[in-house]
Amino acid sequence: MDQLRAIRYFSKVVETGSFSKAAKVFGVPPSSLSRRVSDLEKSLGATLLKRSTRIVKLTEVGQVYYNDVQHILNQLEQSEETVRSYQTTPMGRLRISSMVGFGEKILLPLLDEFSALYPQIVLDVSLSDELSTLGRDDVDIAIRGGYAPNERVLAIRLMDNGFIPVASPSYLATYGVPNHVIELRDHKGLYFKTPTGITPWLCHIDGQWQDILRQARCKS
Repeated sequence: MDQLRAIRYFSKVVETGSFSKAAKVFGVPPSSLSRRVSDLEKSLGATLLKRSTRIVKLTEVGQVYYNDVQHILNQLEQSEETVRSYQTTPMGRLRISSMVGFGEKILLPLLDEFSALYPQIVLDVSLSDELSTLGRDDVDIAIRGGYAPNERVLAIRLMDNGFIPVASPSYLATYGVPNHVIELRDHKGLYFKTPTGITPWLCHIDGQWQDILRQARCKS
C-alpha cells in the first residue's frame, strides 16, 4: 500500500466531507479512493471515518490521526516547496577545476559576472596543470585539454586548442631546420602528458590528420 497516497486521500475526504469530491480533486474513481482509505484503516487497525449515505465524519481516533497527519503533510509541502525554489534559484557550492593558463586568461575574468548572475552559488575554483583522472566526486566541472578520460564523464567541446611548433635559434643551429613537418619525427621535443598518455602531435598532411610523434625524448 502506498501509505502517503492513502493519507493524502484520507485528509482530502475529511476536508471535503465526501469521497466523491475528494476523488475529483485527485482525478481518480471514488471506488479506488475509498479502497485506499479502507486499506489505511486496516493497516492501522482502527476506524477513522464514520460513513453514511449522506455524510462522512471523523471518529474520535480519526480526529487524533487527522491532526497528526496534517502536521506531517504541511511539513512535506514545505519541503517540496523548498526543493522547487532550490531548482528555480540556483544555489549551493560549484567546484570547478581548470588548467592554469585557461583559468587565468579565460575563466577567472568571467567569475565576477557569474557571481552577479547567481549570487547564491559559492564558487570553489582550483587551478592546476597536475595530471589527474578527476574522480567522480572531485569536482563538478573540470576544464581540460584532450579527450574525456572515460565514458562516465560528459565532455563538451569549448574551443580549439591548437599548437604551434617553435624552436630556439641555438637548437636549429645544432640540429638543423626541418623542411617538412614529417621531419619533426627526427627532432627532440617537449610533449604534454595526460592521464591516458602523451598528447600526440597531430598535423594536417595531404588532407588527413596524422600523428608525427615518433618517440618523446623530453617530456613536460
